[in-house]
Amino acid sequence: MVREKPIFVETHFRITPSQIHQNLYFYYHDPSKNYFHLKNTGASKGELEAVQTNLQYWIDQDDLFINNQKVQMIIQNSILEFQENNPIFPFIMFKILSQPYKFRKNLNEIHLYAKPEKLPYPAISCWKTQIGMIHSVESNSYSVTNDNKTHLTFYLAKGEIIGGDERIYIDVNMI
Repeated sequence: MVREKPIFVETHFRITPSQIHQNLYFYYHDPSKNYFHLKNTGASKGELEAVQTNLQYWIDQDDLFINNQKVQMIIQNSILEFQENNPIFPFIMFKILSQPYKFRKNLNEIHLYAKPEKLPYPAISCWKTQIGMIHSVESNSYSVTNDNKTHLTFYLAKGEIIGGDERIYIDVNMI
């Protein structure tokens, strides 16, 4: 039996004045249709719970600080779906929410630390702020900010070393 293989990861962060909302998508190639069979038999719930527990463990290994205050990201739920209803291309989407925090007036720092690792598949990470504008970014990864400085996108290639210290600075006075 051929095992499913992750082929792409996409994540969307929405920064609000009091929480970060994240939708994380893992896309797979699954020629044996393992996930399709799990969903059709109703066994996907147990599989998703196991995957969610494992992912939460890895999320807890990373550090997130908002203005030097440690903030935990917590998986709220997960769903299994299929790209264009094709059973060999499943994806799992995780809804993740940060603990509450408070932004200051002026400049705010979002500091992420993850142990550096080699990325086994390409990925994209999109950040959108609903308060203020992105003042600056410190990261070894390639990123682009849109013209009005409310969207930040990281483009990550397979084999790239990701992680380490990354910082996003949000200026709430730049509205």
